[in-house]
Order: sequence, then structure tokens, then C-alpha cells
Amino acid sequence: MPVPTESRLDDTLPGEDAVDSTSPGSIDGSPNGWPDGWPDDWSDIDTPAFVYDTRVVRQLLTYTDGLRQASGCRVLFSLKPFAYVDALAMMAPHLDGFATSSLFEARLASQVLRGHGSLHLTTPGMRPDDVGEIASLCDFVSFNSLSQYRMHGEALSRAASCGLRVNPQMSFADDERYDPCRPNSKLGVPLERLVDTLKREPHRLSGIDGILVHSNCDSSDLAQAQATVQYMEAKLGDLFDRVQWVNLGGGYLLDESESLQPLCETVHFLRSTYGLEVFVEPGAALTRAAGYIVSTVLDVFESGGKEVAVLDTTVNHMPEVFEYGFEPDVLGHDDDADHEYLLAGCTCLAGDLFGLYRFHEPLEAGSKVVFNNAGAYTLPKAHLFNGVNLPTIYAVSESGDLDLKKRFTYAEYAARWGENVAVSV
Repeated sequence: MPVPTESRLDDTLPGEDAVDSTSPGSIDGSPNGWPDGWPDDWSDIDTPAFVYDTRVVRQLLTYTDGLRQASGCRVLFSLKPFAYVDALAMMAPHLDGFATSSLFEARLASQVLRGHGSLHLTTPGMRPDDVGEIASLCDFVSFNSLSQYRMHGEALSRAASCGLRVNPQMSFADDERYDPCRPNSKLGVPLERLVDTLKREPHRLSGIDGILVHSNCDSSDLAQAQATVQYMEAKLGDLFDRVQWVNLGGGYLLDESESLQPLCETVHFLRSTYGLEVFVEPGAALTRAAGYIVSTVLDVFESGGKEVAVLDTTVNHMPEVFEYGFEPDVLGHDDDADHEYLLAGCTCLAGDLFGLYRFHEPLEAGSKVVFNNAGAYTLPKAHLFNGVNLPTIYAVSESGDLDLKKRFTYAEYAARWGENVAVSV
């Protein structure tokens, strides 16, 4: 997923120079190339490592800056794919707030915002014990169902603006595992049910201030968002007259879209026709291209006619590789290169495999392999199967320095299993 090098809104986006996060440079001791502008000295990096490049994050934020300027919408960042505090603090001035899916995410977002910006929450499962604190933290809560609103709406409406998540029952995602509008979806009130409620029991919607529509995943076609709103407006025109805000959710890749114009037109329509405040909440679009998993080759051997390179990372550090069966991007891979390897993770899981890759230089024990476009849904989903430690976290600063942010310890691992370790090692 390359970072775009030009604006999709002509002159409306800030004219910063793009950072190409997928173009490998050349660093001594690295046979297959590294990103341009990364530090020259990698001798001290502790692998496996998760590295995020703040310069790429800042470049991706130009899309939110331009969208806000061009359309007047409010942009939230969804914490689901990436939630490192220092990066969130850097992003916050370019945003209108954060979107969260749990009490812990809401706590973290609140600590970063410190009252500057709005905090939004929606979740399919709201624990009664969490409601009081959610009310104290969140400015907007979108209930996932009418029954959830019935149970918790009164308590939360005293402090937050309450909305409903709506399932428009329009599917665009090819894979049902990603599709919020899949048959029997757990995500949101089905549009048909909401239309019937509006007609037969409108009192059940008393106190509802807004609508959340998150109905896509990793789509670069913003015309789909426009079509969704047009369809819902035809079905729910009366409700649009009653509410104060609409959240168009996430699931769209602003950085890969051919044009932001459909989204801008949709926001303008909702604002000018109904006087609504409009939110969007991108997630992966603002971080995926900024992240890398850096690994070290531990062993190379032949198996069944293929060269296997065992890495010190694992698919458990990039769980969607295993869950959804895709091969992640690797810097230096070239289909025409001479040296082919099956890149394998270091756990006992037989399927802990990243795939076949070709390099111009041979790999050996000690070589570095870097997965790019790994800035979303990696660390938030990573786990400790086999006791393999989580990646150490680094950031590439604005000046190109490599800054250590977090090294996970045995004490943290042992604490998960009830063992108190006096010294962090």
C-alpha cells in the first residue's frame, strides 16, 4: 500500500512531500534493502520489532486535513488497528477526536485527548459494570441494537449524545468475514427493522440524537459510502430530520481512493439538506503504510525442495496473515529474483508460514527481513503463543532517528499466568 504522492483534492490538501513507505533503500549489511531515510545503524535493534514511521503517519494525516477543509466533516481516528500513545498524541491535533470500541480503548483515548476533542464509542457487547465509566468518558455513544439502547440508554444519555448503529443491509465486501452487512450480522440495527420501528413504535427512538453507519472494510471506492447514504435517506428520510448527527464510520481507504469527491459530496448533502454534524472515522488508512515488522533470520534449511528461512517473528505478530490467508508485503521481494525462500515463523504451529518470497541476495542466519504495510491490526491482535515475546516497539522520528518506545519483558508474560516477578528481565 504505497503512500500517494499527490492530492486527490487538487489544491485542497497540504502540499507536503510524500514519503514512499514501500521503496527500499540500501543500508550496509542489509542484502535486500530498507526504506529510504531509515537509520544507518541497525546493530542495536531488538528483533522481532514493530517500527512505525512518524513521517509516514504525518503524510497520511494530510488526507484528513484536506477532507476536513473541503467538506466540513469531523474526522475521528479509530483505535482498533493501532493505538500507540505517542503516535496518537502526534495525530490528535489533526483530528476531531477518537473512536473506540471498549472501555479500555476509551480510557486510553481520553488520556491522550485530555479534553481536547470528542470521544466516541460503539460496541456490540456493553457490560453493565462498564456503563458508569463509559458515561464519564464518552461524548457520543452509538448503541448497537434497540435492546442495548433500552438497557443502557437512560444512564448514558445523562452524559453523552446517544445514537444507533444502523446496518444498511448493503454489502460491498466480497469476504463475509470482513462484511459488517453480512447475513445475520451482529453489527447494528437492520435497516428494515429500523424502518418498521420508525413507523410502528417511534417512541422507542426517543432520545436518539444520531446514526452511525459502518458498513464497509478496506474499500477504496468512496462512491459506495455515497450510495449507502442515498439508500438510507430514501428509507429513513423522517429520521434524518429528527437526528443531529451522522457518523459514516470507517472501512474506507482515503489514501488509496481515486477521488475523495464522493465523500465530500455526501458530507455536503447531509450538512446542507438536514443541518447534520457529520463524522468519519478512518483507522487503517492512517497507519497501515506507516508500520513495519522487522525480523531476523534464525535458520535456513532445505525441506521438500524448498529453502525454508525461519524468522524470529511469527504470524501471531500479524494474526490476520493466518486468519485470512494472505501473504504480507516484504521489502526487497522481487518475482524475478534468483533466491526463493519459504518464510516461516518460529512457533510450533505448522501453519506459521508467511509465504514464498524471492530476493536478489541470499538469506542466512542473521539476515534481516522486513514486512512493510504492517501498521494496522498487527500489535492490537498480536499474542504470545509458545511464549514468543511480542515485538519491541520503535518509532522512526521526524529527524530519522530510531527511538525505542517499548520492550516487553518476561515479567509481563509471567504476570499473565499469575506469577509475580520481582525484577523485569
